[in-house]
Amino acid sequence: MEIHLRYEKPFCKGLIKVEILACAEKANVMGSSISVTEHFGVPIHDVDMVMASLENALASTGGFCVGRSYVVGHQRLSGLGYCFSASLPPLLATAANEGLRIINEEPDRVTRVQRFAVVIHRGLSAAFEGTNFIVQGVELSPMKHIIYDGEEAEKKLDQLVAKLFDEAAIMITRARYLEHEEMLPVLPSARLMVQSEMTEHEIEHALSAIAKAVAEL
Repeated sequence: MEIHLRYEKPFCKGLIKVEILACAEKANVMGSSISVTEHFGVPIHDVDMVMASLENALASTGGFCVGRSYVVGHQRLSGLGYCFSASLPPLLATAANEGLRIINEEPDRVTRVQRFAVVIHRGLSAAFEGTNFIVQGVELSPMKHIIYDGEEAEKKLDQLVAKLFDEAAIMITRARYLEHEEMLPVLPSARLMVQSEMTEHEIEHALSAIAKAVAEL
């Protein structure tokens, strides 16, 4: 299958015949009620399907998709018999609904996570200057992917994860993929998530510990 990237934007994947916009981490955290297509300046008519995960912002699992009738209609008709693949089980739907209720009642959570995401992104960029470590993605994204531009990337990232846990009690995780099933190349990375409940002290501690760890690696 031929694969191309139509829009060179973070979290956007274009596949031949069907243009797909995947917004796994940005659902409910990009702010101001605009869609991800508006945020990135992508005409909605150029996108056949928009998919979003409920796993990160809403602390549930599964996801949803919206789009052109001929695409979504096919999925709806083909997925009625598969509760755990094409339809969300009631318990998970309830959990996601509760997450939406909390966000609607406490909109300052979104403001906080956006502010923290920018602070951490810029802090990581500063900490990685002069090293082979790089933080990927847009500043507003609450998920930060840390990559290593050089040989032994897997080893260096594993060492960073272990060092932060052992020496600073900070847990970040390695992003794991079924590489043979991925349609686009995936770089090895460590993953750091930003939360609205973090304090400024915790952010400063994390950035200081990460800066120290990468300098020693």
